Amino acid sequence: MSLDAALKNFADAFGASSGNFGTFQYQLFQPIVEPMPLGPVLQEYYGRLRLSAPLVGGRLLLTLYTLDDLETCQHGWRWVRNNGGPVIESPIWNKHWIVIADRHGDALVVDDSTAGGVVTGHIGSYSVKVADDLASFFQVMAEAMMIEAATFNYAVYDGDFNPLPEFLSAVSAIALRVLGPDGEPGFMEFFFG
Repeated sequence: MSLDAALKNFADAFGASSGNFGTFQYQLFQPIVEPMPLGPVLQEYYGRLRLSAPLVGGRLLLTLYTLDDLETCQHGWRWVRNNGGPVIESPIWNKHWIVIADRHGDALVVDDSTAGGVVTGHIGSYSVKVADDLASFFQVMAEAMMIEAATFNYAVYDGDFNPLPEFLSAVSAIALRVLGPDGEPGFMEFFFG
């Protein structure tokens, strides 16, 4: 699936789900002014969207960064403060890893040096591959958001606030179909681990 089609699907799902906040709207491509060097996949991503504080609600909770906030949101990952001194570029962070979203302080990262934008989740110093490309990631998210809203009406927790097994199975099936057997475990770990 193309990134264009996946972003349309995600924008439709975002707009149709009452648990989401802010704006995530698809638009015809418009050139962007990069706050820092971005690869072609992120240029297309930001060029095709109109964003205003987008937040995926429900159990899939994810704060997506706007282009205006993108550079600032790299702090703590790409740029760090060394022992209370000046802010420096982290020696262990790849400059092609761009943080595009946050989930409870964990970073969702796109490798802008790869053709499709490999997506990884960074949980502190630990990372897990979430999707082979940005298009697949947004397609899984679109379908999972629709299942959570339409099928479960956001009632996806048991009495002890654990995710319902049937909800996890439904999302896992989507991730397995779209991402394959190599991608599904990482997606599930980042969002439900």
